[in-house]
Amino acid sequence: MMRLSFFALLFAFAPACPLFGQAAPALPGLEDLPEPTRYLAGYVSAAGGWSVPAGGHWGDSGSGFKPSRIFSLAASKRVDELLGYGLESSYSLRHDNRELKDLRLKIFSLSPFVKVSFPEGNTLYYGILGAGLYQWSQPAFTAEGTRYGSDSGSSAGINLGAGVSYPFWFGTRIGLDLRWHHIFNMKGSNFDLASADNLNAQLVLHYGVWKDKAAP
Repeated sequence: MMRLSFFALLFAFAPACPLFGQAAPALPGLEDLPEPTRYLAGYVSAAGGWSVPAGGHWGDSGSGFKPSRIFSLAASKRVDELLGYGLESSYSLRHDNRELKDLRLKIFSLSPFVKVSFPEGNTLYYGILGAGLYQWSQPAFTAEGTRYGSDSGSSAGINLGAGVSYPFWFGTRIGLDLRWHHIFNMKGSNFDLASADNLNAQLVLHYGVWKDKAAP
């Protein structure tokens, strides 16, 4: 009986209570949120992996050249959510010849590129197209009792590929980059490899660069 009297008293005084029966305050809509003061301007990226010769005498499994460790650095600027552009450098440490143990090549490249991104949630897919300069060097070596001097040269080239990245740690992203590199002409005083193709697979760490929006 006492319990019923308590609830009857509660409902009798409820209309006088300013909080009773009031709806929860409405959350602000997206249009009411303040404009962000910072924006993602681009990325600085570092990568490491393997560069594998493919095709022709350069990639011949008997007399061609072996895979090499490769490292690269890149900086890119975002035009919008989809499009970006930047500059990438890469360095293949040592492509050893399969027949001549003293013959090896190092390759350095500098390549401007354009990048198209396809974000899906926290996952970012991208395609990339670049064209630039490929510089190779070859130390002195001995073949069939003949000593050949060191040499170097350069050629234009292109690269094409794709990648994927995921959120990683402290605002960075980590992912995989697969790229085809084509060097138009690798010819020196000691050998002529004609065009050369490499297939590169690298693990990439991307660091986002944020900037403050200019005051209106």
